Amino acid sequence: MDPLNPGAVDEILNMGQHWNERGFEKYRTELIETNKEIKNTFERAYKFIGAAKLIHTDWSTYNKKSLDHSKLAALEEDLKNKILSKYDITTLGKERHLFATAFTPNGIVTFIDNLCEECEKMYVLNGGPGTGKTQVLNFILHEALKRGFFVEIYHDPLIPERIEHIIIPELKTALISSNEINNRKFNGIQIFMENFVNYSLIDKAEIDQDKEIFYNLLNKGLSIIGSAKKLHDNLEKYYIENMHFEDINKTYGILLNRLSEYEKEYINSKK
Repeated sequence: MDPLNPGAVDEILNMGQHWNERGFEKYRTELIETNKEIKNTFERAYKFIGAAKLIHTDWSTYNKKSLDHSKLAALEEDLKNKILSKYDITTLGKERHLFATAFTPNGIVTFIDNLCEECEKMYVLNGGPGTGKTQVLNFILHEALKRGFFVEIYHDPLIPERIEHIIIPELKTALISSNEINNRKFNGIQIFMENFVNYSLIDKAEIDQDKEIFYNLLNKGLSIIGSAKKLHDNLEKYYIENMHFEDINKTYGILLNRLSEYEKEYINSKK
C-alpha cells in the first residue's frame, strides 16, 4: 500500500532493508514456484467461497419472501425506544467500518466477544440469511447516527456490504448477530428472527438442501485456505535464515517510541 500523503501524514516502513538479499539467490526458483502455488491455491479457495455465496443468496431469498415486514418494523421501533428514546435527533454522528469475523486457515474466527467486553447491554439477533437481521441493524445504525452517536460497524466476511454487528460505545450497547457464518451463541437479550418468518410458505426441503450445499462449499474453501497457509509456512523458512533480526528489533523500538510520541501529542491536543 502506497502512502497517500508521504512525509506529511504517512510514511513507508521498509522491512526489506533488514534481509540478506544475496541469501535468496540460491532459493530463487523455489521462491517463485511456491509463490505461484500460493496464488493459485488462494484463487481456488475463493472459487469455492464464491460458489457458496451464490447458494447463500438462494437460501436467503427463500426466507426474505416469507418475512412478516409489519412484525419486523415493530421490532425496529421497540429496539429504537429501548436504546435511543432518551436522545433527540441532533447533528449527524460518525461511523467506523471494520470486520470482526474472518475466514482463516483455522476456519471461521470471530472476535466480537472481545470487542463487546465494555458493553453493558447486548441484543443478539439469532437467525439465518434473509431473516431481517441486516434490516434491523441498518435501522438502528441510522437512528443512532441521526442522534449524533459514534457507531462501530462490523461487516460480514462473506458479503462485505452486509452488516454483521454494530456497537455504540458511548451507550455501552451492542446489536450483534448469531448467524450462519459465525455459528456462535452469545450472551445477551436474545431475539429470534425466525419469529418473523412464515415458514408455512417455505419449502423446507429446498432450504435444507441449500444449507447443506452452502456449508460443503464453504468448508471446502476454508480447507483450501489451510493448504495455502502450509505453503506460506514453507516459504517463510527461506526468509527466516536470511533476516537480520537484531536490526528488526531496533526498528521495532524506534517505531514504538514514535507511536508513543504520537499518542502523547494526541492526548495533549485534546486538553
